[in-house]
Amino acid sequence: MDHQIDYMELAINEAIKAKEKQEVPVGAIIVDKNGNVIAKAHNLVETRNDPTSHAEKLVIEKALKITGNRYLNNYDIWVTLEPCIMCASLIKQTRIRRLYYGAEDRKGGAIDNGVRIFSNCRSKAKLEVYAGFSAEKSEKLLKDFFKEIR
Repeated sequence: MDHQIDYMELAINEAIKAKEKQEVPVGAIIVDKNGNVIAKAHNLVETRNDPTSHAEKLVIEKALKITGNRYLNNYDIWVTLEPCIMCASLIKQTRIRRLYYGAEDRKGGAIDNGVRIFSNCRSKAKLEVYAGFSAEKSEKLLKDFFKEIR
């Protein structure tokens, strides 16, 4: 667990890339069971004019392509913001092992807020969820972004 902050820092660096493109600053990375980062992504909703181009979806797509697998059982995802219901569903469908996220999303989150998708999960594969990693940094990025565009 020594690398947790390092992994979240990589996700935050992705979020900064999103902000530089005038995107909502959310970043995500996927790490294999040996601690290797296999994919990185950030929001591209505005750039692609596609409301589904969330960081989590994009990083999962990259990881699936890289691994050639349908599932990501032995992989962890690190995200700067609590995933929405779409992204939480993707995480569930790809059977990711662990989710680590930074800032809570009280309005659009679906893990510890909103529908709490994994609390109601009846599948045999149980996702481990860890929240609050570098939450202050992630929240500041988001607050600064929305302050600038208003």
